[in-house]
Amino acid sequence: MIPNHATIQEIVRLQQQLAAVCPLQPILGKDTNLPHMTLLQGRFSDLAKVYQSIHDLRNYWEHKYLQQPEVFSFDWLKCVYKPPGWYFLQPHPYTIGDVGHQFCFHALKDTMILLESECQKDMFGYTPSEALNYQKYGYRYIGQDFYPHFTLGQTGDRLTSIALDTWMQLVPTQQLNISGRFVRLTLYRVGSYGSHRESLIDLKIDI
Repeated sequence: MIPNHATIQEIVRLQQQLAAVCPLQPILGKDTNLPHMTLLQGRFSDLAKVYQSIHDLRNYWEHKYLQQPEVFSFDWLKCVYKPPGWYFLQPHPYTIGDVGHQFCFHALKDTMILLESECQKDMFGYTPSEALNYQKYGYRYIGQDFYPHFTLGQTGDRLTSIALDTWMQLVPTQQLNISGRFVRLTLYRVGSYGSHRESLIDLKIDI
C-alpha cells in the first residue's frame, strides 16, 4: 500500500535526518524505493491469482472506505527496531494493515513457495514462529507475526547504529508529525533490502 505524495515526502525527509546519525539502506525516494506498507511478500506459483487478488483488494478497500472514511488514515507513527539492524515506522492505529494482510494471505497462501536454494537463509533475529513462517511460506511476517510498518532502512554497522538506537528509544512517545492516507495498491518486484524496486501493477484507490 502506497501513501499519498505528501506522506512519502515526509518519510523520505525523516530518513534523510536519520542519515546524519546512521545511514540506512536503501535510500528512499518518491520515484524509486518508494515508502510503502507491505501486506505480503514472497514467491507465488500462480501469478494469475496474484493479479486477481490485488484487484479484489482494491475493490474491497473502496467498498470499505464508503462505509468508514477514516479507515485509510493514520494519525501518528512510532519508530521500532528489529534485529539484526532494521528500523521501521509503525502506524497507529494499524487495523487497516492487519485486515489487508489477512485478505492477501488467505487468498494466496496456497500459492506461496520457497525455493530450495533459499532454505539455508540466515534467520538470525527471527523468533521461532517467524522462522516457521519463512520455512513454510518464504516470508517471516505472517499471521500473529505480521505487523504493519514502513521500512526506514537497514544498517549492518552495529557501532554506528548505537547512537540511532538511543535516538529511537526517545521517539515512540513523541509525535513524528507524519499523517496521510493510502491512495495506491501495487504489486511490486522486491529489490535490495526489501525495497519497492519496480511496480508490476499499480492501482489507484478511489477515495
